[in-house]
Amino acid sequence: MPGFNGLARFVGFCEKKFYTCFRWLLRKKQAKGYGVHSPFAYNLITNVIYSPYSFYAFSDIYGIVSQHNINPEESITTYNHLSFRLIHYLQAKNILEINSGIGINTLFLVAPSKHISCICVEEGHEKHFVAADFQKQRGVKIGFVSSLSECQGERFDAIFINFERGYIPDMETLAELSHSGTFWVLHPIKKGRGKQFWHKIVHDLRTRITFDVKDTGIVFLTPDFHKENYLV
Repeated sequence: MPGFNGLARFVGFCEKKFYTCFRWLLRKKQAKGYGVHSPFAYNLITNVIYSPYSFYAFSDIYGIVSQHNINPEESITTYNHLSFRLIHYLQAKNILEINSGIGINTLFLVAPSKHISCICVEEGHEKHFVAADFQKQRGVKIGFVSSLSECQGERFDAIFINFERGYIPDMETLAELSHSGTFWVLHPIKKGRGKQFWHKIVHDLRTRITFDVKDTGIVFLTPDFHKENYLV
């Protein structure tokens, strides 16, 4: 029945368009704090995720990246700025970064305070050259390991995961590396394994408040929070 099949495809197309439009409208609304009843979530959205302010540290990091013949305009993104803002606002001191690459995002993670320590998990230690140089210049605490098993028994305030490369831990492993106040930041989450992992996280009861920030996911485990996912 070609007529019926054609109608079914048309209905499916309309449903997809409606869902896409609904998500866009909801994201636009919540990005400004409208309809967000949690004071914690509202403050994070308005004062951190969509903060209009910059930091002097950004200019310093741009200079360090340039010293390595890397174009900062091409290599530094809004995700890196968000990483800094989250650490600065939430005052995380013990950070784990999984699949840290050459260490550009690491610079933003440790820049808010000299009291921050960060462990970078990357299979090839030679890839850390930017972060290692920053460690020598500023005396910040950055550790480099090739396997997540070397972090066994530790608990971190914040865990950042890059889905574009390397090993991805499961939920149980992340939970073992976390305490009740830990937050996770995942990027990117709109395709491939990042998308699949994000879907699991949003529906897992252990994760309380989640923020879908376009291509970045932010997760809070605090058990006192009501279960909620924000599209911002």
